[in-house]
Amino acid sequence: MSEHSSPKERRGEEVALTALRATVGVIFVVHGAMKLLDVPGTIQSFAHLNIPYPQYAVYLAIAGEFFGGLGIFFGLLTRVAALGALCSMAVAIGYGHLGHGLLAKNGGWEYPLVLGVVALYFVTRGAGPFSMDAVYRRRRQSAPHFRSHRVRSYA
Repeated sequence: MSEHSSPKERRGEEVALTALRATVGVIFVVHGAMKLLDVPGTIQSFAHLNIPYPQYAVYLAIAGEFFGGLGIFFGLLTRVAALGALCSMAVAIGYGHLGHGLLAKNGGWEYPLVLGVVALYFVTRGAGPFSMDAVYRRRRQSAPHFRSHRVRSYA
């Protein structure tokens, strides 16, 4: 968001950012839920793709997509949540899509690439002003500051 934008433009940017975050969060949650609802089938799929330790990798994928998607959607611990989603997309590209070219119609990597780049944006920029992270930050900033009592060190 540009510092030279008018308040109306900034508000539009904030709404667009929130819509992007919510949309991508829902997509990640749905993909993670599909894995969560069929763990044995997902393990088989991962084994077929030669993903190492598929019986464990499935839970990392669920964490990255389902829980990462929830974090992105709500803007809660967004940078960490988006990092999990980004890692899931990197693995999906590397093991499932890379050999099929760019286009999704051929099983290519364009779709996970877009989701991964959006996740990277949220890793680097955070959730924006309409998020749980922002609510928490505002509460912390407005909380009364108490003097910390000095703790004596005997070292």
